[in-house]
Amino acid sequence: METERKNVLDEVTKTMKQVDGYFILNLLKNPLNGIHLTEKHFIYGILGLASSLVGFLLWVLLMGKRLSALFFGMFGFGGGGMFRELPSSVFGEVFGRMLLLGLLSTVALLAAVWLIGWWRSGTQPALKLFITRVGAAHYIGAVGFILAGILSFSFNLSFLLLLITLLSLLALTLQAGMEASGVVKERSAGYLILSVSAYVLLMSILTKLIM
Repeated sequence: METERKNVLDEVTKTMKQVDGYFILNLLKNPLNGIHLTEKHFIYGILGLASSLVGFLLWVLLMGKRLSALFFGMFGFGGGGMFRELPSSVFGEVFGRMLLLGLLSTVALLAAVWLIGWWRSGTQPALKLFITRVGAAHYIGAVGFILAGILSFSFNLSFLLLLITLLSLLALTLQAGMEASGVVKERSAGYLILSVSAYVLLMSILTKLIM
């Protein structure tokens, strides 16, 4: 067991050493360049998804106890004023819920886009290649979430930038997913509408089941 763990860590370390920072910078500047990647770039897709999730969690941390009654009510902790500060113990639980929410949202979005893309294109997208190309479009999310966190001194500005980032990620994911799935232009409208509908439906189901 110890040997297997060491081998896994060595493999991860080796893979991370091969990551090109300039390559990531290029994907950050041009998110849809990821549609040209191949399976050998899989690590960049995974890092893109991970960086977006980490950026979201940093936003939660930077907002800190300024998280509003919106989150109080959402997670069932009771009421409070719009800018009532969260007790430390409650904020810890909120952070855990937000982490789970971020993971569920990522999984639901990928699943919805992959399944609808498969349906509308008539060809099953290779999962590894799909994740590579779609994930590579998510680096911009990390920047948007962190900037939203930096603006935490103004709740309205921070939340506005958060929404812009979320909508941008949705648009980029839909476009990258359409390209990765090979959906033809004539079927793009149906793909977009059904992907968003499937995402909302999956999120609703997963949220009720898990959170």
